[in-house]
Amino acid sequence: MVFEAEVFKLFVLVLIRFSGLVVSAPVLGSANFPVIGKIGLAALCALLVTPVLPALEQPLPGEPIQFALLGAGELLIGLMIGFVMTLTFAAIQVGGQIADMQTGFGLINVFNPALETQFPVFGFFLFILAVLYLLVINGHHLMIRALVSTFDKIPVGGFVARPALMGEVATWGSAMFYDGVLIAAPVAGAMLLAYSTLGLLSRVVPQIHLFVVGFPITIGLGLLIVGLAAGVYVAILDGMFYRMFQSVESLIQGMS
Repeated sequence: MVFEAEVFKLFVLVLIRFSGLVVSAPVLGSANFPVIGKIGLAALCALLVTPVLPALEQPLPGEPIQFALLGAGELLIGLMIGFVMTLTFAAIQVGGQIADMQTGFGLINVFNPALETQFPVFGFFLFILAVLYLLVINGHHLMIRALVSTFDKIPVGGFVARPALMGEVATWGSAMFYDGVLIAAPVAGAMLLAYSTLGLLSRVVPQIHLFVVGFPITIGLGLLIVGLAAGVYVAILDGMFYRMFQSVESLIQGMS
């Protein structure tokens, strides 16, 4: 009975670590993913991982408060990994907002149920492409494998809060703005040329009403550039996802 109780407590802690990832990671934490599906995925992963974990050097505490503290540490591991992954998709939203402001779509937002927030039109389109591309390259499998690898470096109940690591994770948010500008660069460059051309036309032909002519031109040009730059966007996503998993590996090394 004592052995069964230890196995159950170990299973609960592993389940909590997986739950942190499933709740916070992009795609897996989407509101479109049913709650029962998230619970089933976390429980299935915990059932598969718990039997292959090495035996703990010390028995897990039975007191509720101490066990709850261990559970909070396990939850933080999953949440931090999911947060680092979410930064990549936040960069897509930043890039979409920049593109929308340049093309005139800035006044229109659509609700993105995956992140439960208002998204710009181009940002929502780029977000959907990023999600589909992540699923095509089996990125959701890599997310789960990344969390499974944490058990080799961070044993169950072995989480230690390191303020220096938290500060370093916060600095990774700067990459969100760099990637966002990179994503919006084709549209922003085309809009710069379009606005410069329209400004010259207004000087040469003052009779042209820029507010009447300018908006259809900028909107059509923006849509055209986004369509033509789809291949470039996929190449940018390759680099972003590669750095995302590199950041996750650095985070795991820092917590180990």
